[in-house]
Amino acid sequence: MNRIDRLTAILVQLQSKSRIPLCEMEERFEVSRRTIFRDIKSLMAAGVPIGGDAGEGYFIVEGYHLPPVVFNKEEATALLMGAKFIEKNAGSQTAKNFEEAMYKIKAVLKYSDREYLESLEESISVIGPPTATKMNTPDPHIEDIQTALAAQKRIKISYYSNYTEETNDREVEPLGLVHYSGRWHLIAYCLLRQDFRDFRTDRIQHLRILTDSFDPKKHPNFMEFVHNMVGGTDAKKATIRFSKRVARFIQDQKYYYGFMEEEKHENHVDMQFITPHYAYLAKWLLMYGDGVEVISPSELQGLIATFSKELFEHHQKYFLISKKQ
Repeated sequence: MNRIDRLTAILVQLQSKSRIPLCEMEERFEVSRRTIFRDIKSLMAAGVPIGGDAGEGYFIVEGYHLPPVVFNKEEATALLMGAKFIEKNAGSQTAKNFEEAMYKIKAVLKYSDREYLESLEESISVIGPPTATKMNTPDPHIEDIQTALAAQKRIKISYYSNYTEETNDREVEPLGLVHYSGRWHLIAYCLLRQDFRDFRTDRIQHLRILTDSFDPKKHPNFMEFVHNMVGGTDAKKATIRFSKRVARFIQDQKYYYGFMEEEKHENHVDMQFITPHYAYLAKWLLMYGDGVEVISPSELQGLIATFSKELFEHHQKYFLISKKQ
C-alpha cells in the first residue's frame, strides 16, 4: 500500500470508531509507530481535525465528515458475500437493512464494477440449515438484542427450554451475541441464577427491553464462558485410525468433533481429536463401520463396543420378529 492509499485508509478508519488505538493502526497497515505518527501529522497539516494521543488513541473531532466513500470491485464483492450470509443467518430486519445498504454501495460503484457485481450476484448462494425453525420462523429478536447490547440495558425474556420443555421468565444482562452450531445465541448474565447463561435466540418467546442499565465491565469476559461451553472444560484426547476411503469423506465433518491433527500412512490416516464427550465422538464413528479403528483410549474403545452391541441386539430383535411373521 502506497502512502496516499494509507493516508486515505487511516482517515476512513478514524471515522469508523470513537477512538482508534495506535497499535490497531500499526497492526492493520504493518508499518512502524513512527510511520503512523508521520501520517497523522500529515492529515492534521491538511486540515483534518484529529485529537487524542499515543496512549489513549486517536479520533476525529465530531462534526467532520468525509466525502462519499468509493468502493473498489474487490471490496464490493466482499460485501456481497457478507450480504448472502446475512440473508440466511440474521433476523429479517437486519437482512432488509443490509439489502438497503447494498443498494447505496452499488450506487457509488463505477459502471463496469456495478455490472461485474450484478453478474456475480446471481452465481453466489448460501443455503441455510434445512430446519423448520430456520425456514418457517425467522428470528424476530436479533434487532432488539442488538439495541439492548449497545444501550447496555437489561432485558426480560420468556425462554423455552428444550431440555425441560418449559417456558420460564428471566431477567438478564445481555453481554454478547454469538453465532455457533448454525444458530444465534444470546450470552447473558442471569439475575436469577447469578451466573452466565446461554440462550438460543430462536427459543426466546418474548423479549422486552427494560429501563435498568448495567455496566458490562463488572462481569468477566463472556467469551471465556463461550469457549469453555463449546469446547468443554474437560477436554479428552483420542487417536482414531481411518481407512483412506473413509478419510476422504470426513474432510469437513471432522472439525465438528474436535479434530486437531493427522498423520498419513500408505493405507490409513491416524487422526488426533480432543473432545469433552467420548460418547458423542463414539456415536459419530459408528457411522463408518469397519473403516474406523480406535487406537486410544480404552474408554472410547469400550464405548464403541457397547454401542455396537446395543445396536446389533436392537435390530436383531426386530429382524427375528419380522422373520416369524
